[in-house]
Amino acid sequence: MAATLVLMSVFLAALAIISLRYQLRTWRRLRTESMASDDRRYLRGVAQRRTLNAVIMLALSGMLAAALLTGGVSELIRIAHLNQQDPPVQPTDEDRETVKSLAIYWIVVLVLLFLIIVLAVADYSAIALYGRQQLRRIQNEQRTLLERDLAMYRQQKLNDRARRPA
Repeated sequence: MAATLVLMSVFLAALAIISLRYQLRTWRRLRTESMASDDRRYLRGVAQRRTLNAVIMLALSGMLAAALLTGGVSELIRIAHLNQQDPPVQPTDEDRETVKSLAIYWIVVLVLLFLIIVLAVADYSAIALYGRQQLRRIQNEQRTLLERDLAMYRQQKLNDRARRPA
């Protein structure tokens, strides 16, 4: 259990730091480059969501590491073993308070995990929406170019017929 928490904490922290580095590049790019307003709005939204997600992942990583370092996990295991003894030992009021505070702690961890998932889904949805918008824009531009080329071709054909001797 302890090794799993350490690995999860290290993995989340590394992922969050890598994500933050990429988002810092995106924020710099938004400040320095000139781009279309819809591209700028899209990139700003992506950077905001991913930066927030990285910060929440760092907090979650810290909470997982703190659960191990403070001894909360071992205390919970100790209390759980009280009921498995023969005869079962009744937990004290202090044990009940410990379980209550650990339950609140793990509920906060789950809420942070839920927020990470919600932000990831929102980011995925924004990417899909932006992709569809850009595809429609490109299709409309291509359609306009093709219609213009077709009109020019028809006009040229009419001009050729008018020039031919009768």
